[in-house]
Amino acid sequence: MSFEKQSGSPHHLLSQLAGSWTGTSKLWFEPDKLADESPVAGSIQIILDGRFALYLYQGTIQGEPQHGMFTFGYNTTLDRYECSWLDSFHNNTAIMFCTGNATDNGFSVLGSYPDPDGGPDWGWRTELQLLDKDRLLITAYNIHPEYGEAKATEAALTRIK
Repeated sequence: MSFEKQSGSPHHLLSQLAGSWTGTSKLWFEPDKLADESPVAGSIQIILDGRFALYLYQGTIQGEPQHGMFTFGYNTTLDRYECSWLDSFHNNTAIMFCTGNATDNGFSVLGSYPDPDGGPDWGWRTELQLLDKDRLLITAYNIHPEYGEAKATEAALTRIK
């Protein structure tokens, strides 16, 4: 059974993301200090009869290869987006789980990760915005427990036709 994809529904958004994407990834370790800018490429597959999307991507960070996976879907029971992030750079061997709400052209989800120095967990907010049918923006923000939110990553992607 395929999930209903009525225009404007969360699962319709997922279906619009399917395809191959390429673009530029930016990284900030400190607020407003760009640390890296490099090419990124990936694909988004719609899986399990339209229930979920799987974004597999690869790029480099400061010349070192980096790979990641962002799985996301819309939980119709809890009326929210749910996601998981895995990558070879930020998360080490952990899976970060995130939940959140729809936005005008995508969604915003919030997760957290442990401070490697033993302090309080840091927050991680991810926004996915489908700017138009061929442009996708995925932006993530670190949320320091004391100093607040600052942009951490941004992938500006264009659909490969």
